[in-house]
Amino acid sequence: MASTRIAGRLLSRFATAAVAGFVLALLLSSVVPLAFGDRSLVVRSGSMAPAIDTGDIVAVHPIAASAARVGDIVTFDNHGKLTSHRARAIERKGAHVVFTTQGDANSGQEHWKVAADGRIGLVQYRVPKLGFVVVKVQSPIGRFALIIVPALLLGLSLLRRIWRGEPRARRLDEPAR
Repeated sequence: MASTRIAGRLLSRFATAAVAGFVLALLLSSVVPLAFGDRSLVVRSGSMAPAIDTGDIVAVHPIAASAARVGDIVTFDNHGKLTSHRARAIERKGAHVVFTTQGDANSGQEHWKVAADGRIGLVQYRVPKLGFVVVKVQSPIGRFALIIVPALLLGLSLLRRIWRGEPRARRLDEPAR
């Protein structure tokens, strides 16, 4: 009986640590970039594979268009959709910087320009596959589950404690027995 109880506690602690670690990784990859003026984006296509895969989260730092270099992975507005591709050619033409970009897995290139004093994004790093979870959490069912599942687990934990008759913690102002 005692060994079963110990195994149950170990399993419970392991599950708690795993969930806490997962939530921490999710928060760090999504929130920490904001603290440094960056933005985190979920990659929704495989155009940059194998460097960046579908479902990865990328942290994008805003830079001056003139600061980008050939070989950088830059993020730009591609007809209302943010796209992150590798810069293949960069040329300054008058009041604009003209870019030629291409996804590593694509055969076609994009040609676009931005004002010389304009800003684009520079991909700083990626967090593999965590974007799949972010997309699920952002859905109505995901948001609902994010509230209901922890509430149910907390409720079950409290009921278990009540049914087992575990002693409650003594309040500090309560005399010792």
